[in-house]
Amino acid sequence: MSKRIVVLSEEIANKIAAGEVVERPASIVKELAENSIDAGATDIRVELEKGGCQSIKVIDNGLGIEQEDVPLVFERHATSKIHKFDDIFNVVSFGFRGEAMPSIASIARVELLTRRKKDVSGTKAVLEAGKIKEVMPAGCPEGTQISVTKIFDNVPARRKFLKMEATEQSVCLDVITRLALAHPEIRFRVSANGKEVFTAPEVSDVSKRISMVMGDDFSVHCVSANEQKDNMRLTGFISRPEYTRSNSKSIYLFVNKRFIRDNSVTHAVLSAYRQIIEPRRYPASVLFLDMPPEDVDVNVHPAKMEVRFKNAHGVYELVSRAISQNLAEVETSKGNFIYRLAPKEKKDFSFTRPSLRENSPAVPFGMFSRQKLQQAINDDLLIRPLTEKSPKVFEHEGSRIKESISFTGMRYVGQYANTYLVFEGDGALVLLDQHAAHERIILEKLKKTSGEKVVSQSLLIPEIVNLTPGQVTLFSDYFDFLQEIGLEIEIFGRDAIAVKAVPATLKQVKISEMISDIADQLGDQNQMPSLQEKREKILATLACRAAIKANRVLSHEEVAALCRELEATPYNLTCPHGRPITINFSLNEIERMFKRK
Repeated sequence: MSKRIVVLSEEIANKIAAGEVVERPASIVKELAENSIDAGATDIRVELEKGGCQSIKVIDNGLGIEQEDVPLVFERHATSKIHKFDDIFNVVSFGFRGEAMPSIASIARVELLTRRKKDVSGTKAVLEAGKIKEVMPAGCPEGTQISVTKIFDNVPARRKFLKMEATEQSVCLDVITRLALAHPEIRFRVSANGKEVFTAPEVSDVSKRISMVMGDDFSVHCVSANEQKDNMRLTGFISRPEYTRSNSKSIYLFVNKRFIRDNSVTHAVLSAYRQIIEPRRYPASVLFLDMPPEDVDVNVHPAKMEVRFKNAHGVYELVSRAISQNLAEVETSKGNFIYRLAPKEKKDFSFTRPSLRENSPAVPFGMFSRQKLQQAINDDLLIRPLTEKSPKVFEHEGSRIKESISFTGMRYVGQYANTYLVFEGDGALVLLDQHAAHERIILEKLKKTSGEKVVSQSLLIPEIVNLTPGQVTLFSDYFDFLQEIGLEIEIFGRDAIAVKAVPATLKQVKISEMISDIADQLGDQNQMPSLQEKREKILATLACRAAIKANRVLSHEEVAALCRELEATPYNLTCPHGRPITINFSLNEIERMFKRK
């Protein structure tokens, strides 16, 4: 290959540039919908085929485009937003780089229909692989309609990286969800394969739109946030401490109505919750930050998801203080200070009564039978060491694995910080994480029963769990797997899941939190590229939910049962998240700490 420097052809350059803007079908939906908003549309309809992998159509009732300007739509760096360089620092619209439409056209077939209100006829344009095939007059309603097909056909290397249809559809719905949150004055509708999957009617109050999009669970577990500093103003809603998620994807941040991802602002949100929610749990929030356009640079990234603040430290302090102050007003009991969002305008659920299980008394250590607890008492574990005749060897997935955790010759000393079990062995002190140990026990039991008939506990009244439409879509590919492990669910409308039965081993788990966590794991695309990894992640999530928690006092009988179950469990060195279950301190190490050696 020659090492000479050459100038790339326009075709290759366009395809490379398109890779920065169009990562997947959702990128196309985002760019087209944002253009519709910039055109003053009050009604935006999105139609998806095969999750957006086959075709995407966006229809709006905006201003439309002049016939003479239609060919310019697909010229790189053509825009109506910027006329001189200084305009870059005062951009208040979404699109302004002039790259979206040419980037989309370079990797797909695009058909555009547009008409201004005052024009008698509209204009039709057809492009393939970035080349204009035809531009002609055509009859069409006021506004703009853009149809994108043959997506990535001329870039097959990009197509093979697309996920399953349900996954891509979910990401497209997430894009519309964000836009709907920021623009309550616009009506949004999304259909997939001819079936309507998302509707957000025009409303006058942002709280109503948040209730529609985020669901009833968030609506009744949130408080308002309102703070101002200099020329910056923060408004929105944040979840109460008892309402948490398994990842940070439910933290929605908007700057001048533009959805952004910013590590500093996210850290400010999390720091305010640090001491009041459990570790590895995350809050939910919808926050709107308004500031002068010149104080924020939105021209950092081609996808316009990242921004740069002129006063980043001031933004951090504003967000952190606003959330901390509002959380401080929230009482631990059911709230005098709770701000309930407006209810959904239409409610169509057949099941509205809460599950009777929520008010039932908790049974300590539901994983262990009464017989095993009684056996532990009979064995008089309290006054003698645990014994085992020989180390355990497990057969697991065709391999023999020798586990090192054994309580042979060890004596239970007590519980430290209501979280760690302390054992004294031959020349060693052992600390055992009770939550991590119980997680591993439950996970291996779920994995063992996966594919077999699992004992389920049917609910007297199915429990309805509200989710976003994008999350609901994700469940469609996992019904069989969830039924294998004893979780019987079905889609209940556009934004809810009905839970009819749960695994008997998980009967103590709060169902709404369990389903929300599963939805979060299914939506985590980057860390789980394969179906098997997603299934393992779901099982780990269920195990974490069902396991005993830190700061829980255990009786000696419960400790005995936990140890016996752990010894009989394969892979008992670490929890499902990879953390160690036990930590050993040898006598030599302890003596060195005390300067005895």
